[in-house]
Parts: sequence; structure tokens; C-alpha cells
Amino acid sequence: MQEVLDELALHDKTVFSIYDAARIMNKPKNYVSKLLSNNKKVKRIERGKYYLKNGRGINIYEIASQIVFPSYVSMFAAFQFYSVTEQFVVKYSVVTLRRHRPAIIENNAVEFITIQKERFFGYKKTGNAYVATIEKAIVDSLYLGSPPFSYVEEAFAESLHREMISVDLLVDFALRMKAKATARRVEMLLRSQNIYSNRLQEAL
Repeated sequence: MQEVLDELALHDKTVFSIYDAARIMNKPKNYVSKLLSNNKKVKRIERGKYYLKNGRGINIYEIASQIVFPSYVSMFAAFQFYSVTEQFVVKYSVVTLRRHRPAIIENNAVEFITIQKERFFGYKKTGNAYVATIEKAIVDSLYLGSPPFSYVEEAFAESLHREMISVDLLVDFALRMKAKATARRVEMLLRSQNIYSNRLQEAL
């Protein structure tokens, strides 16, 4: 069984299905399911889907962003990932293209938010985790209305202070969402830091 877990880890399979394990072991699913349920290094997410747990604990961003494919962690959880907020995240928001029920991973609440394919962009792989860029995390937050605007302001100001955000890219992403309300909120966000965008003003 350890060889199977090593093989999954080798292929960056932090989250895996029973089909993945059965294929590697070349054994029936029922047999594999019993082995997995008795292994302390394996934890069940939902029926037929598991994640690996090692002595160092878990990376909730890796697991949350691999439950559904494709998907990425965004919004307030992304702010915490980039350490641009002093608030404590209570729910990890995962943006995806298809519906999925909420999950609990090691007492961490994970929600899945469905958006249209044309708005599904602006994320990157960091390690084994898929996380929105800081620009897309801000745009997603303003588009979806969560977290509160004051939290987004805090993250934006800190991102500017640390020179880790591109205002031009933020504007690009805002316009790419094709939602005037989002563009208007991004303009408000920029004005809070005395930044003005002709492109946004023209779009409005």
C-alpha cells in the first residue's frame, strides 16, 4: 500500500480518487476502498475521493483546489494565502466551473462557487495548489460581493504597499469580467488609494 501512496505523491496527487489508486494497484475498487479506509495516512473527502496526510499536516490550499477540476482558491482565502489581510479566514472559497457540495477538511470549511467559463481565468499553480493571482482574487471578491468591501480595501492597500500587485492587470481583469458593477467597484477601490484609470472611466 505504501508504494501506491508514494506513486500518488510522485505524481502530485494530494487529492486522488479510488479509480486512481485502483489503477496503480491493478486491483478491484472494493478491495482498494477497504485498504484506504484502514490507512491512517489517507483521509476521506467524500465518496470515492481521498487526500494524503503526512506528519507535517496538510496544505488546505492544495487539497481545496484539487477536489474539483478545474478550480482555484480565490477571494478572502487568497488574501490570506498572500498574507495581505489581518483577518482570519473562516471559509475557503474555491471557484470552479461546475457545482459541488461544500466540504470539511480537517475542520476547515470549503465552499465551491460556480462562475461562467469566460470569467474563469487569472490563477496560477503554486506548489500543488491552484490559487488566484492577487489581482483576480480582488476582482472575484468585487464581482461576487464577498468579503466586505472594507476587507478588499485592506488587501488592496497592503498589496500596493508591498508592491505585489499590478494595477494595469487589475484593470484588465476587471474589464474582462464584462460586468459594469465590478468595474465600478474596482474604480472605487483605485480611488481609495488616489489612483485613476481612464480605461475604467471610459468603460463606465
